[in-house]
Formats: sequence, structure tokens, C-alpha cells
Amino acid sequence: MRTLFVRLLVAAIGLGAVPWARANLSCTAPLSTGFSTAYAAAGVVPNVSQGIVSFNCTRSAATDSTSVLLTANNGAHPAGAQNQAANGKGRILYEAYKDSACSAVWTSTSSADYWQVNLLNVLGAQSVSVSYWGCITLAGQLVSAGTYTDTVSMTVREDTKKMQPLSSSGSFPVSITSPATFEITTAPGDVAFNYTAFGPAVNASTTFVTTGTLDLPYTMTLDADSGVAAGLTYHLDIDSQASAVSARGSGAAQTHTINGSMPAGQAGTCGAGSCAASQVHTLTITY
Repeated sequence: MRTLFVRLLVAAIGLGAVPWARANLSCTAPLSTGFSTAYAAAGVVPNVSQGIVSFNCTRSAATDSTSVLLTANNGAHPAGAQNQAANGKGRILYEAYKDSACSAVWTSTSSADYWQVNLLNVLGAQSVSVSYWGCITLAGQLVSAGTYTDTVSMTVREDTKKMQPLSSSGSFPVSITSPATFEITTAPGDVAFNYTAFGPAVNASTTFVTTGTLDLPYTMTLDADSGVAAGLTYHLDIDSQASAVSARGSGAAQTHTINGSMPAGQAGTCGAGSCAASQVHTLTITY
């Protein structure tokens, strides 16, 4: 019985040693105000914004580790391992990185991407603060105008094979604004009629190109849909529709046509030979 008693006592001490040592190191939940940026499909990438995460750790024994692992997940709207900020059904792809070059990903559930953070080799509480970078590396993401958001969870863990949590979870917000943009990338040219007096009807046209944010509504109008030049009446429309014409941006270039028609059988005011006349019209686009 005495031998059995000694063995049980040794076993109890051995089992108690591991959790006792692990419990000496503790940390507070990591905190961060997150990062925000503006993104346009035609903008420059990588689009980089800096954030800071901070927490406190307390080493109570000299045997406590001098490093911890800081982990961050794939957010509230992941596509597999890809972080995404959301606005309704729209998504903007991004990640958070450990470096400003956007090469060492941090927002990942893979242990290979966990962030090893060094502590001071001192006993007691110490504050820890590290910078991270939110990066949008994919250009040409066609999304509607608006603010896209996400929430990423963080945890401080043991820098051991078990990677047990040393803190409760914290989080940081992500805010990416997609502004409403619109431009005429190619201006309209001339609507040129070559008309013979008392001759058949003549048609002419010109095109212009616009680029607007996905789903951005816009309206195109002409200052007048008809006119007279050299005594000849003509009519105008946009995309074969009477002004005003409504459309929505696609995020890519869109081509529109100004059509002109000159009815048949007009005499005009040109006395002999040939003559030229012109009228200036204004195209207005409202968005």
C-alpha cells in the first residue's frame, strides 16, 4: 500500500505541473479600431491602409513563454479563406497583412499564418502593440456605390503546439467605401447630313462613351430633339429613344448613339451648288 501511495502522489504532481505553468501567462482581449479606405474599380492596387492592434500580457514566472501567437480569422463574410467586405449582395475582396507590402497574410485560419509576437523577458504586466495593414490587391472589382463592411475576430494564443487561447476574443471593423463615379470617356462627334434638295430622307449619327459605377443611375438629355439648318428640318434622339433617356452604369465602358434623321422632299435655302450650315446642341448627363 505504501508503494502504491507514493506512485499516486507522483502522478498527481506530474499532471498538475503542465496546466499550472500554462496558467501563469495570461493576456487581455486584443483591441483595434480597424481600418477604412475608399476603393474604385479603376483605382491603383494594392490599396493599403494601416491599423494597430493592442493588448496586455502578464508573465508570472520566469518559465513563461516570451512570445505569443496573435490570430485573426476570415471575417463575417468569407469566401473560403478569402476575406470579403459586404454591402447587401455586393462584395469587395481584401485581406489583412503583417507587412505593408501585403505579402505576409494575417487574416487566416491556417496556423502557418498566425502572427508570432515577442514579449519582454520581464515578470508582470506589459503592453503589446503591433501594426497591421489592410490590403485590396485585386483591381477591377465591379461593385455598386456604397460602404462595404466586415468584422474580423482576433485571439491571443500560446506559442506552443497546442496553441491554447490566452485571451478572450476581440475584433476589429473593416470599412471600404466605393464612391459613385461617372465620366464621359469619349465625347460625341458631329451628326453630319449630306442632303440633296427634294431628295430622299437622310440619316446620320455619332457615338459617345461613358463609364459609371455599377448600378449608378444616370439620365441623358439633349437641349432640343429637332432643329433647322439651311432650311432643312432634322430630328435627334439618343439610343433611338426620345430624350430624356435613363440608363445604369455597368462599371465598364458603355457606348451610346445620337441618331439624326432629315425627312425627304425638303427644298432648303441653298440657292445653287452646295452650301453648309450647322447648329450646336448640348448633351447633358445627370447622375
